[in-house]
Amino acid sequence: MIDFRYHLVSIIAVFLALAVGLVVGATSLSGPVETALKKAEQVLTADNYSLRAKNGTLKDQVSADQAFAQASAQRLLSGLLTGQKVVLVVAPNTASGVPGGVTTALRQAGATVTGEVLLQPGFFDASGRTESSLTQLAGQFAPQAQVTLPGSTLYPAVAGQQSAAAVIASAIVSKSGAGLPGSEDSTILSGFAQAGFLQVYNPAQSGASSLAPATLAVLLTPAAPQPQAINEALVAFAAELSPASLGTVMAGSVSAIGAGSAISLEGSSGPASTVDYADYEVGQIVVAQALRELLDGKAATAYGVESGNAPSPAPTAPPSGSAVTTSKGTGT
Repeated sequence: MIDFRYHLVSIIAVFLALAVGLVVGATSLSGPVETALKKAEQVLTADNYSLRAKNGTLKDQVSADQAFAQASAQRLLSGLLTGQKVVLVVAPNTASGVPGGVTTALRQAGATVTGEVLLQPGFFDASGRTESSLTQLAGQFAPQAQVTLPGSTLYPAVAGQQSAAAVIASAIVSKSGAGLPGSEDSTILSGFAQAGFLQVYNPAQSGASSLAPATLAVLLTPAAPQPQAINEALVAFAAELSPASLGTVMAGSVSAIGAGSAISLEGSSGPASTVDYADYEVGQIVVAQALRELLDGKAATAYGVESGNAPSPAPTAPPSGSAVTTSKGTGT
């Protein structure tokens, strides 16, 4: 039988072994380990300081670019869109300063901004009930809109949104700028507004339910990454705005750049040009320039800071040693 003294001796031996191990480990390893840790700390600290310095430099560069854009806007934009009318279609959660900044740039370019169609969150609900409601409204107003609803849609999950977009587009844009006869545009927009799918902001007439017909359109996207259904619905809307107008640009914020975003999907193969940094003055200027390019018959292009995009519609510098020519940037 094992008595209590045996257990006591065993416990003391275990703790003694642990103590000896701690002493030996601390004595033999503290020097090299401590030195290595200190070196790692110094490297990380230096990297941190370097990144902070680079970040500060980049912020200064952005501020300088913004100041340049503000000072040069009139020279860069003057006369680009004289005689044209532009409507803004604004998605929910668009960065607060973007609609106003784009509007300012368009007016500096000589365009008249007819107003804003504010799409509501309910428009982007991909549930069966919403799809059915949008499809029903589109079918109801299609004869008044004088449009044929899309026979096939880009994305089956948002077929209702694309059908609705075809009808809404007819009420806010036209290639001739003549618009629909009578008050059909007001009837159409009021119908979708009463169902909770959109609101109309008319700067010329408070409380108006319609807008003067525009020749060009700018579709503004949310300022943060969105679910797939919202991105697809925005691309589907652009697919209907573009052929109904003389040109459509989809514009959004840098923070929303990414694979699967509306701007990336549209920029890869859609009929609208895209600008992915419209939350900056430079990007707002490019929105107006991109519309001018479309008016001039140029192909839709992706502009902005995302990899592969053209920085702007401005002529690019020729390679060193080559003849002096100008070419338009093209996106992917």
